[in-house]
Order: sequence, then C-alpha cells, then structure tokens
Amino acid sequence: MKYSELSTPWKRIFELEWESLCKGSKAIAAVIVDEEGDIVSEGRNQIAEWTIPNTIVAHAEAEAVRSLNLRKHRHPKTYTLYTGLEPCIMCMGTIVMGHIRKVVIAARDDYGGAMHLINHSDFAKSKGMQVTFLDNELGDMQRAFQTLRELMYNDDEEKKAQMMTDFSVYNKVGVDAAMSLFEDSFFKSRTPNEMTVEEVYDALMARC
Repeated sequence: MKYSELSTPWKRIFELEWESLCKGSKAIAAVIVDEEGDIVSEGRNQIAEWTIPNTIVAHAEAEAVRSLNLRKHRHPKTYTLYTGLEPCIMCMGTIVMGHIRKVVIAARDDYGGAMHLINHSDFAKSKGMQVTFLDNELGDMQRAFQTLRELMYNDDEEKKAQMMTDFSVYNKVGVDAAMSLFEDSFFKSRTPNEMTVEEVYDALMARC
C-alpha cells in the first residue's frame, strides 16, 4: 500500500514520525480520533529535542493524551488512539488514566511494550480497554522507520544490533527494507530534511 492510499490517521502518524526522525528523536507517533474519525490530538516522540525540561518522558502516546483538549473534546472514552508502536509502561498508564478506551497498534513490542499489563491490574481491567494489534504491513513500515532512525543517529553498534534484533521479532521485512534502502545510499545526496515522508515511505514499501 502506497502512502497516498493510507487512511488519514496513519498518514499523519508516519508524517509525525518522519518529523521526529529528522530532529533526531525516535520515529514513533500517535494520534487520537473522535467518533467521526477526525484527528483531535496527536503526539510524537521528542526525546532528542528540548521541548520540555525532561525529554526522556516525551513519548508519543503520552504527548497525544496530554494534548487532548478536554474543554473542547469532552468524550474521550469514545475516542480511539492510533499508534505506530505498542505503548510502554508510562504511555499505557497515561492512556488508561486519560480515559482513552480504544487503542489500535501497528507494531508489537515484546521488549518495551506494556499493553499486556492491563490484564494484570484490576483497576485497568475495570476500564474495558479495547486493544487491537494490526500485525500487517503497517507494522513493517513502523519498524522500518525506527530502523532508519537508528542507522542514522545511533553510534552504539552493540545497542543498535540488539535493537535490530528486537525490531525483527515480528517485522523483519521492515527492518530489512530499511537496511537495504540505507545501504544503497538513498540518503547520500540529500539530508532527511530535504525529503518528504511520502517518498521515503514509498521507497521502503517497494522493498517490503
């Protein structure tokens, strides 16, 4: 599926992820949509940017929930949060406490993902959370974007190798596509900031 064929929430997620990557942050993003499917809030990873005093907690899902204007949008329990990657412990808790009850996830994360913890908390279970893992090409693309970020900015070869292993558990196709694109000097003549998310997405998809 080409970028132009994606639904609006996923187009925006990958657009935000590319923005984060271009700024050195992790390529992870989330959006919240209302009952009509309109985006009412969004967030992206900003750990490499000094947007807040403590950037290590500037995670996509937490930022999306934090930015939801409850004075204008009064029914968050009917909204859906879409995210590229399974939320971590902090973001899972923020989603639950933020009254979001439906979550759609592109890529699983056995290492840092925490949505399974809902089933270990009586409080969280009482909220009636609906969690959907898509497990399709969107997951591969999510991991491809994350792989590109690590290839561009991570100088710790040991850590980077471990991350590639983690990314490949469910989405090796996406990891391989990103590594192939990077090794073929796709980014040699232009910086990421000079490229659009659409051309990068479609170039990756052609290799998946």
